[in-house]
Amino acid sequence: MNSSHLMICSVTLAASLMLVGCGQQSARTDATTTPNAAATTAEADADQRAPGNIVPGSYEDWCEEHQVPETQCTRCDPSLIPAFQAANDWDAEHGLPKSQCTICNPKLKIVRPPKPEGK
Repeated sequence: MNSSHLMICSVTLAASLMLVGCGQQSARTDATTTPNAAATTAEADADQRAPGNIVPGSYEDWCEEHQVPETQCTRCDPSLIPAFQAANDWDAEHGLPKSQCTICNPKLKIVRPPKPEGK
């Protein structure tokens, strides 16, 4: 796990604990605390995903570390897991989408799209 991913997880965990710890405070405090914690969590989630200007399925949409499209990388962005599970595309044994599991399907080739001409 790289240090930036660890930091993002730590920030998300801290924000979650803050929200739980604030449950017994007054409604006014909850109203002022929740937006800040939500913003911190949203910022952390945004850091885990591909930049917003990346077109899914494009050359730029690629996770070098895991060799899958960044917009589909459940190891970098665990919030994607429920969508794969809902589509019945989840290998619980290996913790990957079935469509990405080269352990179960050694013939599976996930290939990065070609780089556009002139870039």
